[in-house]
Amino acid sequence: MTITATRPSSQSAQITCVCCEKPFGIQSQDCPGCHAPADLSKVVAERGVPPKFVSVIGPSGAGKTVYLGMLLDMLSKGTCSLRGLPNGPFSLDVQQETIRALEQQRFPEKTPTEADEWRWVHCEVAPAKRPKRIVDVVTPDLAGEAIALELEHESTYPVIRSVLSKSAGLLVLFDSAQARDDGRTEDIFAMKLVSYLANLFRGEGPLRWRKNRLPIAIIYTKADACPEAMEDPQAFAHATMPGFVQGCDRHFARHQYFASGIVGSYAMGIDGYGRKQHMPLHIEPRGIIEPLEWLMEQV
Repeated sequence: MTITATRPSSQSAQITCVCCEKPFGIQSQDCPGCHAPADLSKVVAERGVPPKFVSVIGPSGAGKTVYLGMLLDMLSKGTCSLRGLPNGPFSLDVQQETIRALEQQRFPEKTPTEADEWRWVHCEVAPAKRPKRIVDVVTPDLAGEAIALELEHESTYPVIRSVLSKSAGLLVLFDSAQARDDGRTEDIFAMKLVSYLANLFRGEGPLRWRKNRLPIAIIYTKADACPEAMEDPQAFAHATMPGFVQGCDRHFARHQYFASGIVGSYAMGIDGYGRKQHMPLHIEPRGIIEPLEWLMEQV
């Protein structure tokens, strides 16, 4: 009798998703569980170093897509204290769409609520003076409506929980004008968010109620139209979202407030349906890199 040894087919080889930790076929383009691009898991696995994820989250209308796109653009240019290397073509989609939209004097389209349509980002970031100290900005461009549903009913969007639970630091965005003009609504959402995060990152055993040391950078976006937020983000947070501030003070030992702006000037336009729209006329990014710089000092 002749015995023939066979090798496993490459099609049967598997890789473990770095976000949800589920194995899937190496030939797949993305993880069937959380839809994270397969290239993301491959790059991190080949590097052989446990990743330090930084993720971006915030309510609908906070400007997550624009902030993330501008952040990636500034990192990839290498003109600031941090250097960024996007991994895979998928990581350039948000950056490309944001810059293209701003150049055409418009803002990017609203992110769809379906998880399989979210655009993912993976950018290896390191200080210019310490290039081997790598932090991974890894996040899908999350829809604010999906985040709100997840806060109300946990596991509605398992990918959100998977990404956040893997994070070594968070960038949490809020619309400064929304906080100023309708602070109660924004504060209630923010309190739900901080409660969700506190439960997600709660430790085990008798010390589980100690303050978590997960660093959180809280960013008030669109502060070019809200000077009080740009002048003193922490005082602005206390004045507009006191419940959220108390929640952060109670549950998280390391958090810091920031303000950012991208549009130096804008005009009001009306689209074909009669809806008013802001049109960016002059791009002048401020406060984009500083929150990530602070986070990288903490993780």
